[in-house]
Amino acid sequence: MNKKQLILACFIFAFSSLYAFAQENEEKVDWDKIEYHLARDLKAKFPDKSEAELEQAIGGALLQVDNQWERATVHFKKAVQLDSGLYFAWYNLGLINIDTKEGYNYFKKAIESNPGFANPYYWMAYYRCRNREDKKAIPLFQKYLEVARNNEAEAGRVKIAEEVLQDLLAGREGNSLNMMRRPSKEIE
Repeated sequence: MNKKQLILACFIFAFSSLYAFAQENEEKVDWDKIEYHLARDLKAKFPDKSEAELEQAIGGALLQVDNQWERATVHFKKAVQLDSGLYFAWYNLGLINIDTKEGYNYFKKAIESNPGFANPYYWMAYYRCRNREDKKAIPLFQKYLEVARNNEAEAGRVKIAEEVLQDLLAGREGNSLNMMRRPSKEIE
């Protein structure tokens, strides 16, 4: 776990504690109040971080704690408006909009900001497979595998990407490719 991940994990823990406290003491959670306190506490704890980095952290915390996608989107968009190089904010916007062209374009922005970040390549290939654009998915899976191959955290996705890529190259519909093509409703 790198320093950024550790810091975010600490804030997610603090944020989840604040959220739990809010739930115990109020019937309805006041997210505006929680966001205000989170932003204030982040600024105090990390005065050297830019406003864009703080917005990215708030967006991440909102996604992790209670799937506040709409609120997280606001913070991620603000983060990339302030600093378009924040690849993780672009990536999270892509995940929030994963089955849309908009999500695909957010993944492209993440790659433009950090070509060595493997995850967006996978999800772009996923999007292409979902839309039966197999020829466009192949080079994306290949690039994903090139970038992610030695990343232990990506081992599960690497295995799936290899299986799907083999299916695509062979022109067959294997299990992994079929799973990728299913609408989200069927998987849930």
